[in-house]
Amino acid sequence: MKLPEYEAFEFSPLAWKEWLHRGDKSDFRSKRDIYAFLKRQNREATFEWCNGIENSVKNRRIRSLLNGYTILDLLNEEKTVEFTKFKMWRLFEDTVVEILREAIKEKEECTVAYVDRWSGFKGLDYIIINSGSKLGWKVGVQCKRYVGTRIPYCRVNEYSSYSRGVSASNLYDKGIALKERYTDKRKVILFTFSAYRKKKIEKRRFDWLRSAWDSVIVFDKNTEGDCPYTYKLHFDELDKIVRWC
Repeated sequence: MKLPEYEAFEFSPLAWKEWLHRGDKSDFRSKRDIYAFLKRQNREATFEWCNGIENSVKNRRIRSLLNGYTILDLLNEEKTVEFTKFKMWRLFEDTVVEILREAIKEKEECTVAYVDRWSGFKGLDYIIINSGSKLGWKVGVQCKRYVGTRIPYCRVNEYSSYSRGVSASNLYDKGIALKERYTDKRKVILFTFSAYRKKKIEKRRFDWLRSAWDSVIVFDKNTEGDCPYTYKLHFDELDKIVRWC
């Protein structure tokens, strides 16, 4: 299996806190422990369903952060480490924040703020504050680790709250509501690690979802669902987001 080099992956602060620093509950107390384990698995071809990680992100730190979260996703799928869907989403959210901070680090007037459940920011997890702007902030962010297929409105109550929350139909409505609330003076972005595989009908649904947001960022570009699976990581709208900030 194709792996990033030891120096080419890192984890968000929350990943270190929640995963690596769990005392006797974890066999992975350092990056070196993780890398040694992955190398052993690679030689033993244990991850038969995964062909490796391809990462074409130019920024070195963002590339490393995405590699780190991908390794966590890989180990979670393999049940070497196990987290709930909620925890994996929180770790993804924390990774997105670190990526955004890296992306805007040259803009001294900008900072990322957590606003989930704050009054007046319903539907957003983070905003990027611009101290030089009369608006106060220019970019709002919603994070979903995964985007599912569209749920028919007439059957929405048949699904779990998680399935409803990540469905394309729910996220379409959320994007439209946010854009109406904040008009075109602010931008709203949906970040996700992966989305459903693109059959023709699903591609149309995904294009439909994109029309509801100013930008939909999917980090894992693999849409074929081939086996062995390959993570194909890319962040192709970084410059546009930085300009918006």
